[in-house]
Amino acid sequence: MKGLMFFDTNKLAYCASFMDGEGYIEWTIREKKNGKGKKHLTHIYRMEICNTDKDLIKSLYNDFGQEGSLFEVKPRSKKHQQQLRWGMSHRKLYRLLKLILPFMREKRKINKAKEIIKWVENRNTIQ
Repeated sequence: MKGLMFFDTNKLAYCASFMDGEGYIEWTIREKKNGKGKKHLTHIYRMEICNTDKDLIKSLYNDFGQEGSLFEVKPRSKKHQQQLRWGMSHRKLYRLLKLILPFMREKRKINKAKEIIKWVENRNTIQ
């Protein structure tokens, strides 16, 4: 998304369909210590889309400005194939969710995406 202003709606819908079917969205709040040992809460929000078709995942990654990271996932057993995982977090994820949300259909993931978007936008108005 590096500076890209407009996206093909077909690519947005395609990405949203993969998020619905193969994707994972997480938003957790964890306790973290700073260098002086003081504890505070930190928000972690991230997504992953994983598939055995590496070209497909690379295509999604390239379509969205090579934002995030690609990871190869080793097979769990001989019955499984190697997978490629596209992961993204924080601001990059926020921007992606804003783009694909209108095309998403899976209710739990839509609700999670809306929660993340709302939290980021409310946080930005406070600062």
